[in-house]
Amino acid sequence: MSKAIDGFLEAEEAYVVRSSATAEDLPTASFAGQHDTVLDVSGHDEVLDAVSECMASLFTDRAISYRKANDISHDDVAMGVVIQRMVDADISGVLFTADALTGNRTIASIDAASGLGEAVVSGTVTADNVRVDKQTNDIIEYRSSHSEDSMEFSDQQRILRDEQVLRLVSYGNRIEDLFGPPQDIEWSITNDQVWILQSRPITSLFPVPTPAPNDDGLHVYYSYNHRQGMIDPMPPLSVDYVRQYTMWTLENLFAYHPSEFTSVAGAGGFVYLDVTPMLRSERLAQKWLAGIEEMDEPGVVPQREIVECRGDQLSSAPAVGDGSLRAYLGAIRTFARTAAVGGARTVWGLLNPNYEQFPSKVRTEYEQHVEEAIISIQTAESESDRIRRTVSETSKFGWTATKQLETTAGFISRRILRWLCPDCESEFEALDKGLRDNVTISMVLELGDLADIARESPAVAEALESGAEIDEIRDLEESTEFVAAFDRFMQTYGHRASSELDPSQPRYCEDPSPLLSTIRSRLAGGCSGEHREKLNQLEADADVAIARLEDIADRGFFGSIRRRLVKPLASRYRNYKSTRETPKYAYTHLWAEFRRQVLVAGERLEREGQLQNVDDVWLLQLEELLTALEDPEAWEDLNIDLESRKAEYRAHRTLRGPRVITSNGEIPRGTSSPDQDDSGLVGVATSSGSAEGIARVVHDPRTQQIEEGEILVCPYTDPGWTPLFLNAVGLVTDVGGVFSHGSLVAREYGIPSVVVDGATDRIETGQRIRVDGDAGRVEIIEETP
Repeated sequence: MSKAIDGFLEAEEAYVVRSSATAEDLPTASFAGQHDTVLDVSGHDEVLDAVSECMASLFTDRAISYRKANDISHDDVAMGVVIQRMVDADISGVLFTADALTGNRTIASIDAASGLGEAVVSGTVTADNVRVDKQTNDIIEYRSSHSEDSMEFSDQQRILRDEQVLRLVSYGNRIEDLFGPPQDIEWSITNDQVWILQSRPITSLFPVPTPAPNDDGLHVYYSYNHRQGMIDPMPPLSVDYVRQYTMWTLENLFAYHPSEFTSVAGAGGFVYLDVTPMLRSERLAQKWLAGIEEMDEPGVVPQREIVECRGDQLSSAPAVGDGSLRAYLGAIRTFARTAAVGGARTVWGLLNPNYEQFPSKVRTEYEQHVEEAIISIQTAESESDRIRRTVSETSKFGWTATKQLETTAGFISRRILRWLCPDCESEFEALDKGLRDNVTISMVLELGDLADIARESPAVAEALESGAEIDEIRDLEESTEFVAAFDRFMQTYGHRASSELDPSQPRYCEDPSPLLSTIRSRLAGGCSGEHREKLNQLEADADVAIARLEDIADRGFFGSIRRRLVKPLASRYRNYKSTRETPKYAYTHLWAEFRRQVLVAGERLEREGQLQNVDDVWLLQLEELLTALEDPEAWEDLNIDLESRKAEYRAHRTLRGPRVITSNGEIPRGTSSPDQDDSGLVGVATSSGSAEGIARVVHDPRTQQIEEGEILVCPYTDPGWTPLFLNAVGLVTDVGGVFSHGSLVAREYGIPSVVVDGATDRIETGQRIRVDGDAGRVEIIEETP
């Protein structure tokens, strides 16, 4: 190496010695700044020392930690060193071929400073910043380090001339075209000559939704995951499965299906709905945003910002097929069918004299439908046929679920009640609580019953408290009653899970440890029968509220008639509302069946050597999986890089998926009201009341639990989180709205809840907090001991 360096070096010249490791500049891990670069060295000895320093930086603490965080083996990395003649730069800087702050791929961003670029990269100087529209070559903003106001300074204060800015952007476009993804480019200028020093992918950008739209207009996508209160990214097969189910539902129930199905896209492990047709219509935008506000209020602000600021840029592509008369006639038929079924069921819901049997009736009908669907799936001949049939049955379930439109009668009943009894918020809040027939509340009650049964058997209680698993408990002589009850519970709810709309996630029937942990916590802090007494009290409170509403309705004209309407209207509302969770409870049976069939297929592919590990099956697209099962030769021709996909999925888990993203990759932030004041964190009130307790921040309900009397602070909730409600006295979530799952269950179970954006980052386990579900605030009373 020494002789090679001697043959390269020139006297009186300065050089830069740069590290270049094999794991650097990956699409998912840049390693920026992790390895050493040595500037301005000359002569044999200095260059040789710099080379040694760069080689050694492969195993600095920071490099080792970075590789560990990105799951890159230390044994698989090696270091190369680049020696470059040093450019005595007049100006240096960094060019991003996408806007790193907003993610917009049509905007280039440049930081520039006088002299060498190291100061810009390391952040030790304040640089000029320039933002350029790559499509029009317009300089959108030039912010000088010498001026506080953008664009308000003389040309002499600019480091870069307009011509130099546009030349850099042109080079950046060519480099991006060469490599593919948006690039982070280091550059220098000497005597007006541009030198490109280094280019690497920008790894911090959230991916653009795909498939891309087939027109040039701006499209806006809203996260299906956030709509469902689920903010964890999914692997490719799960995304594909959810996309297909959602596309079928949009097409067959709402006639919303642009050509090539760009109405449902995937990005970063999330599923996104193209909401552009709603937003470009003033009337539809109001209705759409009003509906979103009840489920996910923070999702409204960025969408409204786009409508107000860039509404004229929104795509005018037809929302129905190709925009032809035939497509519109088909849409009218679809809407008419859905409206007819929904209207008929709503009218019947208002007239049905047996509405009190509706919760049990609809649950039985759903369970029968799912049982028939699963028999149909399991009797298919091959693995690929069973997977196809699962997708088909899941999609068809969307139409079966229209029977749930009968519950619209419940909300009409509530609206009539509000007209009869205005300004009775506390009474209507009581009507939302204590809904015994809600399938998720039933799950909580039955879990509490299991704890009570265990409490009656000292041997079972002792085994649970010691951390025993269910198979160990089965071996105990005194466990017969508990095990029988536990098996009945699993037969009913074993298909559920945390993040249950992601079929890659294990179900309770595979891993019951979260349920046992909840029972264990209940044994330590609860009292026998306490959970059912609480529900009985909530039902009694609802009866008192109905009596008060009757007294209020009795006042004024036609009081006696108005009074007689109150109880049947209130009972209808409570009975119909209690079925809101039933469809999800039912169709997650099909999600669990899809998981089961995929794993069977994955085990076969692992045995045959097409996959190294059964879990790698989740890295495939649906068609790729079917190809692997049906045509091994075609599978080989696909030449899928599963390791790259695994790294990409791992990278997705480090990104925070946005609620709203555009077709050019921009993530609109919007401006909302202040989220903190003197009294604490300000959020959205979603269940009334107040509670004080120790905060427990939980990210994974499978591995974390809360104790009796604690306040659950978590990113979101779905039914898989419900067991934790048994011990919680309050709830704070990052995302959600008045009608999201966690809020509904919190109200029905009688605990206050508030949605605070970023709650899990701003609240720490161990802090004593107060949740005010009336004002929508969370107050930190005492810091963590």
